Amino acid sequence: MLSPRQIFEDNIRPAELLLKVFRLLEHDAPNSEVRFHQTLRELVNADQDEQMMVIFNEMFLGLIRERAEISPASIKRSALCNLLRQAVVTSCTALETYLPILLKNHLPEIIDLRGRNFVPRDKDTAEQFKNMTFSLNDCIRVLTNPDPIFVANKMISYLDFSYLSGKRGVHVTAALLGIERPWETISRRLLRGEEELKKVLNDAVNRRNDIIHRADRDRKNPDGPQQEIPFAWTRQAVDTVKVVCLCLDELVKERLKNLRENATLQTEEES
Repeated sequence: MLSPRQIFEDNIRPAELLLKVFRLLEHDAPNSEVRFHQTLRELVNADQDEQMMVIFNEMFLGLIRERAEISPASIKRSALCNLLRQAVVTSCTALETYLPILLKNHLPEIIDLRGRNFVPRDKDTAEQFKNMTFSLNDCIRVLTNPDPIFVANKMISYLDFSYLSGKRGVHVTAALLGIERPWETISRRLLRGEEELKKVLNDAVNRRNDIIHRADRDRKNPDGPQQEIPFAWTRQAVDTVKVVCLCLDELVKERLKNLRENATLQTEEES
């Protein structure tokens, strides 16, 4: 069975690949040097009347032959920027897949180890669960047969409908799994500013929403032109999603290890 981290890394990898493909294909205009074209034409045994496009930059040499049926417009920079947009979408999907999986894997044990103390008392978590309810049968079941797995599954099922995403999604997940002051702890480990980290992550999620729902047009101007999407900004967004999730994974593992050790010591003392 794959761990939450392995699942996340599998899901974030396509976003990183899209960034690499963009850099390979990035060019201002197809190469038009006659001698260069002639050398490549001879290399691939192409007829003199066959149309060819050549992409040449510091990392990549690409020859697109006529039978590929690809026009110059389909690989110009504005078209290639769709690779960057898809990288943003893919990275946010990786984040939003990872958070509930992390909870499903570890929340029952956290509840078992911490008991009633597992419930965070911060505003963000309270807001996330403000509409969650337990039926009478649920309450009776919890009172007569306390079961951390039942409680965890109830909370996770609710979160499936209330949407874990962005800075609050990370905060709620970390808080439920026993991480105190989640964003402060994450930023300290990554040696980055807390507010800067949260802003980059939320900007990525908001941009994903623009891309999916408005073809990357600003929500304040949905009939306007597509927004510019620089490579550097996209690289930062994808990298931030990745390092935040990897950092969270490390913190949860350390927290679980400490809780298990404390539980073992408490059992030994009681015996």
